[in-house]
Amino acid sequence: MRHNIHAGSTDATALRAASQSMACSVMSRRHRATLIVIDDHAILRDGLRALLDLERDFQVIAEASTIAEGVVLSKRLQPDTVIIDISFPEGDAFAAIGTLRRECAGTRIVVLTVHNTQECLTAAMTAGAHGFVAKGAAFAVLLHTMRSAPSGSEQTAQSLPSAELRGALMVRRQASPALKLTWRERQILVAVAQGYTSKEIAAKLNRSVKTIVKHRANMMKKLSLHDASAVTRFAIANGMLSP
Repeated sequence: MRHNIHAGSTDATALRAASQSMACSVMSRRHRATLIVIDDHAILRDGLRALLDLERDFQVIAEASTIAEGVVLSKRLQPDTVIIDISFPEGDAFAAIGTLRRECAGTRIVVLTVHNTQECLTAAMTAGAHGFVAKGAAFAVLLHTMRSAPSGSEQTAQSLPSAELRGALMVRRQASPALKLTWRERQILVAVAQGYTSKEIAAKLNRSVKTIVKHRANMMKKLSLHDASAVTRFAIANGMLSP
């Protein structure tokens, strides 16, 4: 399996030129690639559709504002690419990525998120995403990622150090037990590993202490961890926290 890793600052003009060259190659082989955009912000969906409709090799065929709707549409339409955010009021985007990998075998999955962190990258790649792009990146970066990440390979394009990108891909290849966790449980795992108390985590996530304690207990039970030290060791071993 080939891994194409882009780290550090990227020249958007150079990427656009490279992407346009790829687009011409794609167009010579097939019709416009079909896309579904899954994001709970209508203005972002509208903006992406407007920009992608200007490209000769992409066609947005559906949009979804919820994870559940996006999964149903993707299973029915089997698009070439799904662009998905990871932050939704309801549902687990990482579980959805796993479902899409199983149910839409020929579909590329590109995560487009504001959460440009090692934790989110690791979780996305572990879940099965082919690409990871920060929302702060240039549109050319998203195009390049979609065009250069064929099914079965990974393309990451954001500002994390290359060592962290390689770590995230390694965690995915090893099928980390973190796959058992929900997005909220992953957040709490990392916070516990960083030394935060349940009360501090509750304040940080704007949730009740009772809710955090429940998620924390579920997380530790799923991973067979018995104390905060074990949580920290797990997080480091699985690339979710730097030692």
